[in-house]
Amino acid sequence: MERPRPQLGTENSVVVKRVLAFVIDVVLLAVVVGIAGAIFGALLGRLGGILTPLLSLVGVVYFIYMEGTYGQTLGKRLVGIVVVDEDGGACDMTASAIRNVLRLVDALPTLYIVGFAVMYLVSDRKQRVGDLVGDTVVVEAA
Repeated sequence: MERPRPQLGTENSVVVKRVLAFVIDVVLLAVVVGIAGAIFGALLGRLGGILTPLLSLVGVVYFIYMEGTYGQTLGKRLVGIVVVDEDGGACDMTASAIRNVLRLVDALPTLYIVGFAVMYLVSDRKQRVGDLVGDTVVVEAA
């Protein structure tokens, strides 16, 4: 998988695609974590049940690694968007970690209300809190 070229100036038109990409990624992760949890449970019994919540960390690592390495998760790739730095350069691992750890703030109090409020009330480039702090923006892939 290669890092796509960004189509700068399209950040205001990708909000719906961002939501769709996130839903795709969450569904994919739920399937993977569910299967792994079932396997751990079957093989390790009660110990497997204890390990299953740790699989949730897989999601955080997935987002950080994929965006830091390729600029896209599988969901973003499917809908044709890419994460870049504010100048259009590659999103590095540090920026990816910042934007994804701050997803916890964006998600507050529920349904990403803080993230959407910031995107529409604070940022001219439709950046959520994680994007603003990580100096990233999401745009169309060329």
